[in-house]
Amino acid sequence: MLKKIKIPKQIAFLLALAIVLNIIKIFLFHTTSSVYMFWNIFLAFVPFFISSVLLVSTNKNNIIKPFFIIGFILWFLFLPNAPYVMTDFIHLGRIRAVPIMYDIFFFFSSAYVSLLMGLYSLHHIEKILLLKFSKKVINIIIPVIILFASFGIYLGRFLRFNSWDLFTSHSSLLATIWDIFTKGNTYINVYAYTLLFFAFIYTVYISFKSTKLVV
Repeated sequence: MLKKIKIPKQIAFLLALAIVLNIIKIFLFHTTSSVYMFWNIFLAFVPFFISSVLLVSTNKNNIIKPFFIIGFILWFLFLPNAPYVMTDFIHLGRIRAVPIMYDIFFFFSSAYVSLLMGLYSLHHIEKILLLKFSKKVINIIIPVIILFASFGIYLGRFLRFNSWDLFTSHSSLLATIWDIFTKGNTYINVYAYTLLFFAFIYTVYISFKSTKLVV
């Protein structure tokens, strides 16, 4: 199965660039301030890997079987980690020892490859769902998925929750989500940022599908 999984060349090249730029940053500027980006990029790779496995192992006859359902749930929970890396631009310029221009290329390459893996991952799932549902239904499902992912980005960036908190700190996570929807004034920015993330990701995804990048 793993031999059938193909990593697009643009992802491979960008992934290598982001990693190399981070390694150079560590040794050339003597700072480990961006080591966390290795972990963030790995988390962005997880939904891409899960969707790739599902794509090569799922057909219209087993789309409702436990393997796909469990895989889809895991993919859904980890999907926000891919576009989330875009928000790491808030760290740009915080370390004065690192030239701002270098950091721009570093953060951009990291955010770009992470977003790209998320777009490919979403397209993998769309291709699978098309085996079972009509195009009209998919045109509803995909925006809903992106909307939930956008909400997940907000939870991660502003409230510092992670995908695995649903398993390790689920009571705290669920309580916070409940408060968001029952005490809107306390979390007034959640709607604005969620819609902002949604508009950007959805627009980029539509553009992505219209190019020849998609396989």
